[in-house]
Amino acid sequence: MSNKVLLADYNNHGNQQFEYPEQDIYYTGRKLNQDLKHGPLEQRGCQDILCVILYLSVWALMIFCAINSWEAGDASKIYLPYDSQQRQCGRGDLKSYSNIYIISQTESYCVSECPGESGVGKELPCYQCSAQTAPYASAQLLTLCFPTLKVDEKYKELITNIVDISGFQRHYADIEETWPIILACAGIAFFMAIILTFLIRLAAGCIVWGMILIYLLILGSIGTVAFLQSKGHYQEYRVLDDAQQLEIIAYVFWSIGLLSLLIILCLAKKISQAIQVLKTAADFTREEWQALFVPVVILILVLAFFAYWIIFSAIIYSTSSDISKSQYSPYVELQWDAKTGWQLCLYFFALIWNVCFSLALCQFVISSCCCFWYYSHQGYPLSSSILKSFCRGFTTNFGSLLFGSLILAIVWTIKFVLEFLHKQLKQSVQGDNNAIGYALRCAKYYVSCFEKFIRFLNQNAYTMMALTGQSFCNSAYDAFYLILRNATRVAITHGLGELFEFLGAVFISASSSFICYLIITKAEAYKNNIFNPVAPTLAFILVSYMIGKMFMNLYGMGVDTLLLCFIVDTEMNKNEGGAKSVPHSLKQYASELN
Repeated sequence: MSNKVLLADYNNHGNQQFEYPEQDIYYTGRKLNQDLKHGPLEQRGCQDILCVILYLSVWALMIFCAINSWEAGDASKIYLPYDSQQRQCGRGDLKSYSNIYIISQTESYCVSECPGESGVGKELPCYQCSAQTAPYASAQLLTLCFPTLKVDEKYKELITNIVDISGFQRHYADIEETWPIILACAGIAFFMAIILTFLIRLAAGCIVWGMILIYLLILGSIGTVAFLQSKGHYQEYRVLDDAQQLEIIAYVFWSIGLLSLLIILCLAKKISQAIQVLKTAADFTREEWQALFVPVVILILVLAFFAYWIIFSAIIYSTSSDISKSQYSPYVELQWDAKTGWQLCLYFFALIWNVCFSLALCQFVISSCCCFWYYSHQGYPLSSSILKSFCRGFTTNFGSLLFGSLILAIVWTIKFVLEFLHKQLKQSVQGDNNAIGYALRCAKYYVSCFEKFIRFLNQNAYTMMALTGQSFCNSAYDAFYLILRNATRVAITHGLGELFEFLGAVFISASSSFICYLIITKAEAYKNNIFNPVAPTLAFILVSYMIGKMFMNLYGMGVDTLLLCFIVDTEMNKNEGGAKSVPHSLKQYASELN
C-alpha cells in the first residue's frame, strides 16, 4: 500500500505546474550548450555592460578628485616636520634638510642626515646651527631622527613624549634595513613553490593519506592527553582544573576522530579519485608553466594601482581644512572635512573593487588556460592560451568579471565597516557586552560566512564564463546546478584542493621565512643594525605567503577547473561513451566512474 501511495505522490508531483522551475525541489538545472562537446565556445559577445559603465564612472570620479586636489593638496605637509623655529624641513631654503633632530622639548633642528654613533659630539649637519653638536646617536625613521638602542633611556622618553612614536616607525626602519633579505625571501619562496609542484606530482597519494593520518592522530592524541590528565597524569600541563570537563573533552575528541575515520572509510574510493584530479592539476602546472607568470603580471598591476592610490590619497588627505599643530610637536595633525571624507571613501572602495577585480582576472585567466589545456587532448588549439585568456578578460568577459568582483567588494566593505564599528564600541565606556555588541558580532559572523560562499561561487562562475562566455549571473547559475548535480564529487575534490592550497602556502611561507630569519639574527651585517627582528620576520612571512598563495592558487584553480571540465565533458558525451577529452593522468578516474 505504501508503495502505491509513493508512486501516486510522484505522479502528482510530475504533473504539478510551477511558476519557476527552481521551485521544484527535484530541479537540477538547465541543459548546457551542446557545442561544449568540442571545447570552450568561440562565439561570445560582451556581457554585463552596465558594470563596465559603473567601473569607468568610478575611475572618472577618481581622476576628477585627483585633478581637483592637485593644486590645493600638498602631501609633504603630512610627513615633513617643523623645527623649533616653525620652519618646515625639506621646503624652500631647507630643501636639503628634510629630517628633524630633537635635542630638548623646545629645541629641534632640520638636518640633512641623522648622525649615527660616529657623529656623536660632532657638529650637527643642520640648517643655521653651526655651534650645535649631536648629543646622541640616532637612526632615521621616516623623517625623524630617533635614538638608537644604545642611547640613554631618558632621551628616548623625551622624544616619545614630544612625538607620538609608535612601534610602526621602528618597524619601518628595520624593514628598510633588511629589504635585500625580503627580496631574497621572495626568490626562496618561488624556488620552494617549484619544488613543491614536483613533489605533488610524484607523491600526491602519499601526501593526502599522510595528512589524513596526521589529522586522526592529532584528534586521538588530544583526547588521550585530556583523558590521562583527568585521571591525575601530566598535572603540570593541565589547562582545566575540573577532571570531569577534561574527561568530557577526551570523549568528544575521540568521538570526532571515530566519526571522521568512518566517513573516510566510506569515502575512501572517492578520495582516491580526487587524488587523480590533484595529479592532473600538477601535470597542468608543469606542462603550461607559462601560467606561473599570470599571478606575477597581476601582482605588478596591483602594485601599480597601489602606488597611484597611495600618492593621490595622500594628496586628497592633505586638502583637509582642519589642520592643527602642537607647539612642541614637529608634525601637523589633519582632520578631514566632509568633502575630503567622501573623496577618501570613494578611493577606499575603488581600492577594494580593483583588488577584487585583479583576483577575478587572475582566476579567470588561469581557469581559461586550464580549459584550453583540458580540451587540447581532443584537438582544441592550445597556442597563445594566456594571451587569448587575457584578451577575453579585458573584452567580452570584462563586464562579467567586474560584476563578480563588485559583489565581493561590497561584502568586503560591509565586513570592514562592521569591524570598525565593533572596534569603536569596544573602546567606548560601555564596551561590547551589550545588545549592540552581540548584534555586531553576529553580523560579522554571518557576513564572513556569506563571503566564503560568494568566493566559492565566483570562482566556479569564472570557470563557466571561460567555457561558455555567458554573463556572470548565467555562469553562476549553471555552475551552481552543475555542482549540485555532482555535490559529493565536487565537495571532496574541492576540499582536498583547498587543503593542499593552504598547506602548500604555509609550507612555502614557513620554510622561506625561517631561512631569512636565521640570516638577520645570525649575520653580523644585520643583527646589530635592527631594533627588533619581529617586523622583518612578519615581512618575510607576508611576502612568502603571498607568493605561495598565488602559486598554490594556480594549483587550486587547476583542480576545480579540471573537475568542472571533466563533468561538462561527461554530461555532453554521456550517450557516446563518456568524456572524450580526458588527459592521460585522469583516465583511471574516468574509467572508475564509467
